Amino acid sequence: MQTEQSTQTLSTVFFSEPSLKRILTYLCNARAPGSWDPVTATVLDLLTGKLQFCLSATGLIPFKGHANLVYPYHMMSPEQKDFIRTSLQERGGYTVCNESVVFQFTDKADKLDPVSVLEAMCSKVLESKVHEEQSVRVGVCNILLQRVQSVVPISRCVQQRLNQVLFGDKLGS
Repeated sequence: MQTEQSTQTLSTVFFSEPSLKRILTYLCNARAPGSWDPVTATVLDLLTGKLQFCLSATGLIPFKGHANLVYPYHMMSPEQKDFIRTSLQERGGYTVCNESVVFQFTDKADKLDPVSVLEAMCSKVLESKVHEEQSVRVGVCNILLQRVQSVVPISRCVQQRLNQVLFGDKLGS
């Protein structure tokens, strides 16, 4: 079915590892001033939001019900822009509504993989040079993970996979 294939392609083009890190960083930095915690709020939106493929005048709105999360065209990679161009050429696969282009998908919209979202967040924190000491960056990462977990349940399996991805064999079981 064309619609399921488009959702998977949307996930692949916009939410694979390098793209997800870039989108996460942009969305965290673009949060409205006064957000209680822009990183946690953005990660929660990514973990709980249902994927959609909606284009506005300013960019991609990737999550249903989150019109404030817009990834602008000028931040997109050439591959992402090509994907949008190709998708727009497939007439009949989308509807124009209130100055937006909404692509048709099944009712069961996909969500992002929790390990990928949390790995992107932790990787960006661990790569940061704001704090020189790695132990401080790991502490910040743990605080953010605790904040996320206080709102969204994270299974032990996801926690183990995340630790394996981030730290490999450096951690004991």
